Amino acid sequence: MSKTLVDTSVLLDVLQQDPVWEPWSAARPQEAVDGDGAAINPLVYAEVSIRYARFEDLDAVLQNDLDREPLPWSAAFLAGKAFVRYRQSGGVKTAPSLLSTSERTQPYRGTDS
Repeated sequence: MSKTLVDTSVLLDVLQQDPVWEPWSAARPQEAVDGDGAAINPLVYAEVSIRYARFEDLDAVLQNDLDREPLPWSAAFLAGKAFVRYRQSGGVKTAPSLLSTSERTQPYRGTDS
């Protein structure tokens, strides 16, 4: 069987104590751990890390039962392509700790990634 890759948004829901999504997101990694296992990769780690000044601080809050898996270069390439499609189809770029509520709900309209 395959491990479940835990998405950045799931971790952020829990770490930021999102009032809507935290209960749902908190249960998903544990269900995966109890099943075939759960993991994060370097991209997920990097995306979550922006809220922390030191990697020790991030490591202290990440679940110890989340395996850390390497990321093949081909997977990183495909992740980039999926991200571009997401943004081109109206996906919203958010940074909850940096943007106001109104800014977080605006569709992405720029060319940066």
